[in-house]
Amino acid sequence: MKLNLILIKEKRQEKGFNIDDMAKFLGLTNGSMYWKRENGDYKFKAEEVMKLSGILGVPFDRLFLSDVYSKLDITTNKDKQVI
Repeated sequence: MKLNLILIKEKRQEKGFNIDDMAKFLGLTNGSMYWKRENGDYKFKAEEVMKLSGILGVPFDRLFLSDVYSKLDITTNKDKQVI
């Protein structure tokens, strides 16, 4: 699953946090390291996603984009039996 980077950025801005604040909260050495994650150049680590949830006040599962294929699979496979 992919993180909803747009939501993360919006919530960060709503809270009034800058890039350096977020880097400090996540234990990163500088704002550039956070910026690269928020912009998708690097992936957030699992423990960073957990921290983001608390810092931004967003439920953990809302930080992820839903998978379009899973909805399609559920719809097309609902009548099939699993053996």
